[in-house]
Amino acid sequence: MARPVPTTFIDKIHRVQRAADAARGADRRHFDFSGQVATGVRLVVTEAGDTPLALSLWTLPQDIAEICSDASVPATAALLAIDGPQARAATSAGHTVDLSQFSRSQSNPDLYYALFDHLSERQVHTVLHRLVPSLEPHRAAA
Repeated sequence: MARPVPTTFIDKIHRVQRAADAARGADRRHFDFSGQVATGVRLVVTEAGDTPLALSLWTLPQDIAEICSDASVPATAALLAIDGPQARAATSAGHTVDLSQFSRSQSNPDLYYALFDHLSERQVHTVLHRLVPSLEPHRAAA
């Protein structure tokens, strides 16, 4: 049974989701960070072939604890999340998003996440390539 999530946090998740949906319809690059779309949340925008992806990068400890349903993760630097429908759509288009490498949120069952002990652009890029194997190699991040 999923634990109750405060309404304000659910609203924040919906705002981030709307921003991710809009980002997938905008011009894309191989790998780019957006500005904040909500307090403590930026988007990581990329594409696999012609399939756009926009994952959310959460950095506030209280948000990370809420998504993980575990207050014992405050040492975590960030959380990278993708929603299930987006991952399934990319996989249907032939670009596997390896959800087995993500954890599933108990408080938001259609949200999958990966935790970061250290946050850097290079670290996020490396993990993104592991999670979405069909991303094209990028020489600047190598």
